[in-house]
Amino acid sequence: MSETPASATDAALARLIARSASGDVASFTRLYDATSAAAFAVAVRVTDDRHLAEQVLQSAFVSVWNEARRYSARRTSPRTWILAIVHRQAVESLRDARPAGAEAHTPDRTAANHRALRKLPDEQEQVVSLSYFGGHSQPEIAEMTGTPLATVKSRTRSALDQLREAARPLAESIVLPLTGSTPIQPPQTGAVA
Repeated sequence: MSETPASATDAALARLIARSASGDVASFTRLYDATSAAAFAVAVRVTDDRHLAEQVLQSAFVSVWNEARRYSARRTSPRTWILAIVHRQAVESLRDARPAGAEAHTPDRTAANHRALRKLPDEQEQVVSLSYFGGHSQPEIAEMTGTPLATVKSRTRSALDQLREAARPLAESIVLPLTGSTPIQPPQTGAVA
């Protein structure tokens, strides 16, 4: 197989994962080469710390190696699966690094966001993960997935609408500070400033 990291398709990556599951180190190396740049970008974006992101990347790829036999191409694309592992490891590393007594609401919100993301149809989860966790543009996602750009845009919009709706109860539960004795009020619709 003479595939290069840049030309690795989802089918090729799925084959590399399957071979890695059977202990093929060379296939795992090619899998790492094809996906580590995007994975590192996700780790840096989540942790905002290059050193911590390097640790996350190492830990995440150990998980990819150990969990390769559980990967299902029917459930999600290889890139999305790997980037989700990286994202989860990055969030866990931040949670572990949080000082004792620090606010605990951020992991709850993160967990709720992950649950909402997993509830999306596979096609929508894939475009959201590739875009927001992988840092890919919609044209890049269209090319990577072999999907028309208009479909990628439509899936992204639908997914964001569903995620926004799922986040509404979380947003409503946030207590806003008061200014003096009057609570902050939303502007009236149709009001002129």
